[in-house]
Amino acid sequence: MYSAPVIKKTFEVMSLIVDSNKPLGVTEIARNLSLSKSTVFGILKALQDMGFIVKSKSTKRYTIGQELFRLSKKVLQGGELTSIARPFLERLMEIVDETVFLCVREESVVKVLDTIETRKKLKISSPIGTRLPITASVFCKAFLSPMGDDEIRDFLKVKGLPKYTVNSITDIDRFIEEVEKTRKQGYSLDLEEYLMGVRAIATLVYSNNFPVAAICILGFTGSMTAEGMPEMARQLQDTARLISERISQ
Repeated sequence: MYSAPVIKKTFEVMSLIVDSNKPLGVTEIARNLSLSKSTVFGILKALQDMGFIVKSKSTKRYTIGQELFRLSKKVLQGGELTSIARPFLERLMEIVDETVFLCVREESVVKVLDTIETRKKLKISSPIGTRLPITASVFCKAFLSPMGDDEIRDFLKVKGLPKYTVNSITDIDRFIEEVEKTRKQGYSLDLEEYLMGVRAIATLVYSNNFPVAAICILGFTGSMTAEGMPEMARQLQDTARLISERISQ
């Protein structure tokens, strides 16, 4: 039976980059996989050309690219992700009594896949299919958190950090500090940075350790208080973990 060694090596390189959760250089990849640097460089160039990985201009290291994100979401198409997540999101909404969103990243926008509205008369809502800019604070911190700091810096230099409100973080270094908090906490916060009077908490959902979506709690400052948000964040993380376990089976 004929086998294609280069295809096997390509998947090994891509799997290593995905599993590492950090940017990797040619030498590091070659050493880990016992491959020659020239072989690794050729594979990386092909993957980069196809958008599966991206190379940092400053560090020359590689990390996952948008095409890989797109394909991962394709695997969960046909409503599977939404149908799996919905009962968990409904339970989360009942617990926190705020609107809950399920979102995915599509290039430079965030698309709402599902919305579970709180029963309160005064509430945040957004129709399914709504697209928000990736720079919307809570989503930006969450979706960029798996990337390395240099990759985030390169990305934001191109996209910019718009000043949506007086609380918006427009300095890239300060924003990266917020992303680091997101990594340590396991969730991101938006304290009236995208819309005045609105707060949000978001965290990522994973399929076999690969980020495929985010879930988010949004509400007004009057009900999403500083005292109550830590418990909301804990409930959000528990929900994301349960969804991740289900879609990874």
